Amino acid sequence: MSNLMRALRAVLWSFIGLGGRRADAEGRTAQVGILPLIGVALVVVLLLVAGLITLARFVAGT
Repeated sequence: MSNLMRALRAVLWSFIGLGGRRADAEGRTAQVGILPLIGVALVVVLLLVAGLITLARFVAGT
């Protein structure tokens, strides 16, 4: 599995709170590295916020 996919998987698991045991979560972090995790997390958060804003505008009709 590529490094980017590992980072995305670790970030998505942490967002929903199902990271498993602490040792498993630390292992995923050690495999990928902290900087790629931070970068992927920022992109995912920006996409989530943009999606929520778009949804709110659609529902409000503006």
